Amino acid sequence: MRKGGYTALEAVGMVITALAAPGMIRALLDHGSSEPLWGILDRAPGGLTGQTILLGLIALVATVAGGWAHTRKEPTTKRTGGLAGIRDRETI
Repeated sequence: MRKGGYTALEAVGMVITALAAPGMIRALLDHGSSEPLWGILDRAPGGLTGQTILLGLIALVATVAGGWAHTRKEPTTKRTGGLAGIRDRETI
C-alpha cells in the first residue's frame, strides 16, 4: 500500500471511531436511549444490547485499523542527529 493509502485508512479509522465511540458511550450510560448512532443499527439483532456490542466492535476495529495504518506510514521528515554522539562516550 502506498503512503496515501495509509493516510486514507488512518483518516477513515479516526472518523469512524469519532462517530461510533460517543454513540456507544451514550447507549451504555443512558438506558432510555434506544437509538445509538442515529438509528443506523436498527436492524441489528439483540435490541439495544446487540446494537451497543456491534457499535463497540465497529469502534474497536476502526481504532485498530487507524493505528495500524499510522504505524506503517513512513514519517514525512527525517530526524536529525541520532545516537552517534551518545555511542562515542564511554562510561566508567
